[in-house]
Amino acid sequence: MKNKPWKSGLTALMLGTMLVQGGLPVFAADAVPTVVSAPTANYGLTSDIRAAVKNVAVTPTALGSQISVTVRLYNGGTTQNRVPEHELRVHTASGIVYTLKPSAGNKDTLQPREIGEQVYMTTVDSKEITQIDELSFVNVDIYAYPKLETTLLSIPTSSVWYGDRNPASQNLTLLDWKQAFTIPGVNSGLVYTPVEVSIQNTAAGRSAVVTVLADNPGAGRETVPSFRLDAQSALKTYEGKLAEKDAVVLEAGEKKYIHFAIPLENGVTLSNLLVVSTDTFVPKTPGSQAITLATGKLTMAWPKTDQEQSAAVPYSIGQPIAFDALTKVVDKKTEVSLMELHLHENPGEGYKTAVAKFKLTNTSDVPTATPAFLSELTNAQGITYQGARQTNVTTMLNPGLSYVVSYSYIVPQSETGKDFSLKLLDAQAAAPFTTTIAALQTSLQDEATDGTISLYPFDLKIKEFTVNTQTTAQLMYTYKFRMDLDITQKRMWLWITISLKLDLKLLIRQDELSVPKILHYQEQTN
Repeated sequence: MKNKPWKSGLTALMLGTMLVQGGLPVFAADAVPTVVSAPTANYGLTSDIRAAVKNVAVTPTALGSQISVTVRLYNGGTTQNRVPEHELRVHTASGIVYTLKPSAGNKDTLQPREIGEQVYMTTVDSKEITQIDELSFVNVDIYAYPKLETTLLSIPTSSVWYGDRNPASQNLTLLDWKQAFTIPGVNSGLVYTPVEVSIQNTAAGRSAVVTVLADNPGAGRETVPSFRLDAQSALKTYEGKLAEKDAVVLEAGEKKYIHFAIPLENGVTLSNLLVVSTDTFVPKTPGSQAITLATGKLTMAWPKTDQEQSAAVPYSIGQPIAFDALTKVVDKKTEVSLMELHLHENPGEGYKTAVAKFKLTNTSDVPTATPAFLSELTNAQGITYQGARQTNVTTMLNPGLSYVVSYSYIVPQSETGKDFSLKLLDAQAAAPFTTTIAALQTSLQDEATDGTISLYPFDLKIKEFTVNTQTTAQLMYTYKFRMDLDITQKRMWLWITISLKLDLKLLIRQDELSVPKILHYQEQTN
């Protein structure tokens, strides 16, 4: 039988991947990247059903090798068509033929214009499988004698995955960091652009978290297909997992972030990321567990240190913060500004405390949820300090009002830097990991020289203070400290805990030691 390839670009109902131009990544990229993609040839299995190869893989097992194939079938007819009875066979360059078992999930019939992915697999107790160069659909008439075999379709295989450590698999297309791509062989027009990677520690251990922008440039709704990102070092491959629990669906023209978490060992140096397409094989034996089949598709250079994170933009205290356009943490009608960033000494405590105060303004005409972002402070040497958000934060912001919320950062006494990068983080999208929604480059505020102390939303100015002594009947001395303060309140604010507490710490000289004494002042606001 002569097999005429049917190129995927001929019709909107094509089976292969589409060559499309990726949109500008919302947060991380500076220019429209070139999209890496490749067309897929399709072949006639019957007069109405076309076939295209999605994945072919030969991967090592403990005892030998696993051979897997996924073929995409499309019914181009106007009526329901039955998939012809067949065996799926793979042919090696040395002339050996292997027959694969079909998955229990394979379709027997296809509705008009329906696409079905047929999965096949077998395991062989041999590690000597040579290069696979052809697939064939073979109809076997077991009732004929002698047995009659008819080849329905033969398809050449130009792209076979032989495992991440096999030299034959090293011919995958190598992408640059932040280069847009589609996944070869996969029936999807979605375009993906990696935008950020970070190494994070949680209670479960150390992981690399990769943020990828998914863009749907097509005219219809699309679901992100099953794939993952793995990380490679010189000696080992670390398997990643999609952080999103539910299916990710993109409407026409929509963009969304997806996140991959890759568990790592401590101290490992990574060299590449691997784009891996996954399929599920369901054995027909009752009670058997489904098997995930993995096929490497593309490889990507691990970013350099200065490429990993979203670049911090210069920021002036008091200006509205520009958030990632796709974030769901901060409502579009909520304006967030950093109003204060001070570093305070804690004599005798062994650490300093940095305090950042943010003004949250609801510019809409309805109540909105208080943004629940996290924050990190990073010095010029790259040392990062995690922020602690104040407790008792109101859950809703009323329209037309500004609220203040504080974050504190415990830093060592040795911290003397003035310039910092401040990151605001989303703790929900890739939980338990975080992703960046804004990155600011700013500096600590200098203390005023006119005696004014800025404690946003208040300015305090010490007008006068006196210390008097009193002698008791027992000839004991007591001291009375009096301070006259001017407290100026910024307009249009609500202290988010509805109360203000001001602690004054006095350093009293006793035997050449500075002993801190805490005086409490509290003004309740109603």
